[in-house]
Amino acid sequence: MKLLRKLRSSKGQSLVELSVTLPILLILVFGIIDFGLGMRSYISLANAVREGARFAAVGNPAGEPSDCDGVTNDTVYGRLCITTGGLDLDELTPSVTYPSGIGPGNSVIVAADYTYNFVTPLGDMLDFFSGGTFPTTISLSSSTDMRLE
Repeated sequence: MKLLRKLRSSKGQSLVELSVTLPILLILVFGIIDFGLGMRSYISLANAVREGARFAAVGNPAGEPSDCDGVTNDTVYGRLCITTGGLDLDELTPSVTYPSGIGPGNSVIVAADYTYNFVTPLGDMLDFFSGGTFPTTISLSSSTDMRLE
């Protein structure tokens, strides 16, 4: 009789339930946190690229294409890096191109790629559960085309 009562006892049931649901709950919470921070990184990247293109199109005093191209790229890179909003600059790769040359009415294309590293252990957890098929970083990219004034 006591043996039957011990078999029906619910001691330890909550511990088993917690061990089953905790990984799912942690993946969900970490996913929400990393999604929000990744979205913030993308918005900061897009704003910085737009600001860099605007600076290249309007705010940068352009001279002759032969003596200004390098200076223009450096100042646009500087403007882009100033306005990144806290992104890790080591993970940022900007590029500035003038497809038709430097002159009023021509276009400037400012693009940047950013490698977002997961802040939470979500990447490691998904990498473990997926057998190494899930990436631990995400590549973000943004590009803006504006006309030179």
